[in-house]
Amino acid sequence: MTRRTRSIVAGVLIVGAAVAAFVAFTGGDGSADSATTAPAAVATPLWSVRRVPEPVVEAVGAQRLQGALDAAAPGDGTCFVVKAGGRTLAAHASDAPLIGASTQKLLVAAAALATLGGDAHFTTRAVAPAAPVDGRVDRLWLVGGGDPVLATGDYSAFLQSQGKTKGDATTSLETLADAIVSKGVRAIPGGVIGDDSRYDQQRSVSTWKDSYRTSGDVGPLGALTVNDGFSSWSPSVKVPVDDPARNAAATLTELLRARGVDVGSADVGTAPASTVEVAQVTSPDLRAIVASMLSSSDNLTAELLTKELGYHEAKTGTTAAGVTAVVAKLRELGVPIADGALHDGSGLDRGNRVSCDVLVATLALAARPELATLYDGLPVAGQTGTLHDQFLGTSLVGNLRGKTGSLDGVSGLAGVLDLGGRVQFAFLDNGSFTELEGAGLRVGIGEIIGRYPDAPTVDALVPAPQ
Repeated sequence: MTRRTRSIVAGVLIVGAAVAAFVAFTGGDGSADSATTAPAAVATPLWSVRRVPEPVVEAVGAQRLQGALDAAAPGDGTCFVVKAGGRTLAAHASDAPLIGASTQKLLVAAAALATLGGDAHFTTRAVAPAAPVDGRVDRLWLVGGGDPVLATGDYSAFLQSQGKTKGDATTSLETLADAIVSKGVRAIPGGVIGDDSRYDQQRSVSTWKDSYRTSGDVGPLGALTVNDGFSSWSPSVKVPVDDPARNAAATLTELLRARGVDVGSADVGTAPASTVEVAQVTSPDLRAIVASMLSSSDNLTAELLTKELGYHEAKTGTTAAGVTAVVAKLRELGVPIADGALHDGSGLDRGNRVSCDVLVATLALAARPELATLYDGLPVAGQTGTLHDQFLGTSLVGNLRGKTGSLDGVSGLAGVLDLGGRVQFAFLDNGSFTELEGAGLRVGIGEIIGRYPDAPTVDALVPAPQ
């Protein structure tokens, strides 16, 4: 039996059950009066689908949706699934393992929220050998706590000026500089020392294309990084630094000098265990950081959250430990993901494999209050994040939330449509096309799903009696 036949049969069975219930609750009461009283004329026959039209309209709508999606995403290398209220409306190869690109940030988001908790924060600390004496500390270690959104004011302003990153969360490095000065520090002759020992020293994933780094798709990885690891930036060009910890120490040094502090040269090293804290700065909560990652598809945040999960679960801040932790947590949450499915957190690695079933199961976790950011943080069509300039001029503006995925030959979109009720969907295509062409593919899929139920009215399906 084909999927289309099953859909029609299901619709007929639903109609039959509904009509049977109608008969049961509207039949005679068995009295003599009821037996002799002539029945009133019925304009619509009792056994008519016109009395329970919704299942018929939904069944025809699902059939049309399946046909339209089959035509738009045919053959191998694609998968899609559309669900509403626990029912599958349309599907094709929904369990096929495919390259998901940035759609897999949904998986990292779910694992991070479930493991660390939405109220979790990252803390960046300034520590010294002893408390300040006469306004002086010999040297100051800047100890990274894995904060992926530590930024200076000028970089934060840049993010807010761009449609894709507008609204992204940041942690102010100036706030830390002000806190150090407020403790009376006026001289640090030994300089600021960047300490990023919380995570390993791998600045990228070995299987990534070098162009990801040189084109500014992702900055260097590390537990202490500021401004996403870029030394300069513009809408078209971002220049990565070689050592994010040294860059962070040098940036704090400049901020302190601007505040009148006499500071020596910046360096890198691990803070001794015997230091005392001078000041700290705390990030926004994890909900806000995850929402930013999903909205603007921030690769660095996804990678650092993955390392943090490795540190939290296995006491080793590595990508390998992190992806193991992500997969384990998702399976604990009921997501049908295979062992070894992931190789990084961002989705840049072409060895990653996810399925449409995995993506929709992850989206469904948003029904849990503690994981609501999986819905709330998604970019909104025509308004925010990676969808701020997509679906413009359609009815989907403001009604579709989705996580995009894009690499050469990879296009994905997983999200939720509000069509009176929430419709969850996922689409992946692995083929031969450019990133720009891939964007057009997923927009087309979103528009098809947005037309559901796209069925004739019940009057057209079953004309009224004459």
